[in-house]
Amino acid sequence: MKVHLIIAHPENNSFNHALHQTAVQTFEANEISIGESDLYHINFSAVAGKKDSPNFPVDGTFQLAAAQRWAIENDDFETSIKIEQSKLDSADVLILQFPLWWWSFPAILKGWIDRVLTSGFAYGEKSRLGKKKVMYSITTGGAENEDERDYYKRKIDGLYHDVFGFIGWECLPPFIAHGVQRETEKVRETMLLNYRQHLIKNLL
Repeated sequence: MKVHLIIAHPENNSFNHALHQTAVQTFEANEISIGESDLYHINFSAVAGKKDSPNFPVDGTFQLAAAQRWAIENDDFETSIKIEQSKLDSADVLILQFPLWWWSFPAILKGWIDRVLTSGFAYGEKSRLGKKKVMYSITTGGAENEDERDYYKRKIDGLYHDVFGFIGWECLPPFIAHGVQRETEKVRETMLLNYRQHLIKNLL
């Protein structure tokens, strides 16, 4: 098994990065092969458009999905997309580590989805990428009660199924860390231990 880890948080000292490193350490300790993409570190562009397939012959109105399919067929994707798609090709499991901002992905991660999970590669007729497993590890601003936790869960379920359910991947139970900024160091350490157990239970 090979796991590809995406981290989408701008601060290296954040709890998101601590969760990411917990995943790295857990897999390495169990001799699981991993790949990594730190989207802020590599300054991944979030904007999908004409530059993604620079030689696509535009005849009339530009259509992104058509350009993506052409780029797959003609090996014409921009280099950063080729690199990320190659990482996915060789992985069996994808883990996305990110903070929930405005009930959704950070823009840089949404851009990764737009530009890497392309038509003809991740979905559509004769798409090249095989089906994978995917798991989200998410931090939130906090949940005061069970009703709020249920609300978060519904939102996160939607983020799963609108993207990875659509392309037919197996969606594993997410790990959700609520209100980490408000918690003590001891509680945060417990959260990291819980994440390690979550990974072991669901992937090892």
